[in-house]
Amino acid sequence: MKMGRVLVASGGIEMRRELRAALEFEGHVVVEAETASQTIEGISSGLHDVLILDSALDGAAPYELCRAIRPKSNLGIILLSQDDSGQGRIDALNAGADDYVPDQFVVAELLARVRAILRRVTRSIGDRRLIVLEDRAIDFQSHEIKGPAGRVAHLTPKECMVLLRLVTQANRPLTLQSLARTVWQRDGNGQIEYVRVVVKQLRRKLEPDPENPRYILTQRSVGYQFQMPV
Repeated sequence: MKMGRVLVASGGIEMRRELRAALEFEGHVVVEAETASQTIEGISSGLHDVLILDSALDGAAPYELCRAIRPKSNLGIILLSQDDSGQGRIDALNAGADDYVPDQFVVAELLARVRAILRRVTRSIGDRRLIVLEDRAIDFQSHEIKGPAGRVAHLTPKECMVLLRLVTQANRPLTLQSLARTVWQRDGNGQIEYVRVVVKQLRRKLEPDPENPRYILTQRSVGYQFQMPV
């Protein structure tokens, strides 16, 4: 089964938690957004395969969001629809959504639709996988960091997942627990020390000076933050 990177956009915290738990159980990497502006910002990173869009999201109608997203990305869009009349679903599909399910959905059906989207969504490496920094590039497709003078550092799967989580939430501090949940798919409380180990390994491979990092910053009493250069 193909694993993907899923952005869950909903104003409801319980909805986001339910979807995150189900998607992460299947092995997908999940990022959350609770407003229309956060959704657009997340899509702009170019790192997501599927957007699950709750029609109750504050800030814009689903069809407006789909219309704004399509020029930026060709990721798959699944709408969670609360519209009994059907017109909202029609407008969203016409604006670029790929599929929809009722908001009273069966989780197994939604997961099946995500798998179907992942099978047919094809995107180029340059569209989503390469993050170019000042003097190096992160290639999430090949799991490599390409540095000066042709130097290449290979990332382990867990290093890649932690770095991807940090990059998709660039310039925002992430707690150690949230990073642990992303990688180990459990509550994260028992994996905090291992997160620190992974971050130390990432700094050795990514940072020009690992002792004075410029990209993966420590946010005291919180966790870590990826600083994306302007």
